[in-house]
Amino acid sequence: MKIKAGDTVRFLDTNGGGTVIRVEGKLAFVEDQDGFEVPVLTSECVVIKSESSTNKAEEIAEKETEENYEYSEEIGDDSNPQFYIAFLQGDKPGQASGDLRIQAINDSNYFIFYTISNLRKDGDLDLFYNGTIEPNTKLALDKLAIMQLDDRQWQVNLSLYKKGKTYKNIPPVSEVIKIKAPRFLKDNVFADNDYYHEKAVLLPVIKGEFERKLDALSDKEFNKVIKEKEAKVPKKKYARRDEPSILEVDLHIDELIDSTAGLSNGEIITIQLDKFKQVMLDNAQNRGRKLVFIHGVGNGKLKTEVRKLLDRHYKNHVYQDASFQEYGYGATMVII
Repeated sequence: MKIKAGDTVRFLDTNGGGTVIRVEGKLAFVEDQDGFEVPVLTSECVVIKSESSTNKAEEIAEKETEENYEYSEEIGDDSNPQFYIAFLQGDKPGQASGDLRIQAINDSNYFIFYTISNLRKDGDLDLFYNGTIEPNTKLALDKLAIMQLDDRQWQVNLSLYKKGKTYKNIPPVSEVIKIKAPRFLKDNVFADNDYYHEKAVLLPVIKGEFERKLDALSDKEFNKVIKEKEAKVPKKKYARRDEPSILEVDLHIDELIDSTAGLSNGEIITIQLDKFKQVMLDNAQNRGRKLVFIHGVGNGKLKTEVRKLLDRHYKNHVYQDASFQEYGYGATMVII
């Protein structure tokens, strides 16, 4: 039975249910008994009672078109909104399977109207998902087998606005995301992040200044800059210390993953920074311990981003250049 607004439904995989407020694509937005709106795939709902939804739909439409629409905003700079497509392992958190949960993350104070379409070889589009995601919200889009994603290119279009408030104009965003299934078969691609209590792959749609600068470099230019130092001097093999108070962490990408095939320059840097943050988290309680992060020289981008993180998020820790005799300019030592 087709699910529509006004229907009373029960969830298949979990306890609960409620009244369907609206349906957007494959998602039903269900108001539970506590008044919370829960996004659920229509395939995971069973209709218990079907009713005319006219009155309910009119009530919602009227509410959403009120001039003074009230919603909470987070403190921050509205000129730097963030939007990600997130991929999480398994059917549910902690469940291993060959499926991926796909979600959208709106890390901004804007409402975002989105369309996500399959970009065909002839340039035409097949619409997959569309709708509006509220400010500072995560939204479940779909659940797919990993191999269903192979070699897809998604055209993502975003339009940002606010309701009942004056806001800065953010130009519409149009980005193509390339998806290669093999990358999701590697556990070390999924990383800790600021949005979930589980590891995920986050693909940025609205890119920050750093990501835009990386994208401005061609792959050839990026590799040339990164390997420029190593081309002149053979890569140094750092001796592992036996001293328990010192931990060496090599952030070179070839030490973290088996292959960089299919990864953009920005994704490579993200994997390296995720490793840095994980090590810092693991050693947060090891007061006095010294961590040596080997980032190499290259073009200095990784070193710069590591030190930005230290300045912004780890202000209670001391850091300095590691021993020049052992590492040259290619490492930073942090004292917990």
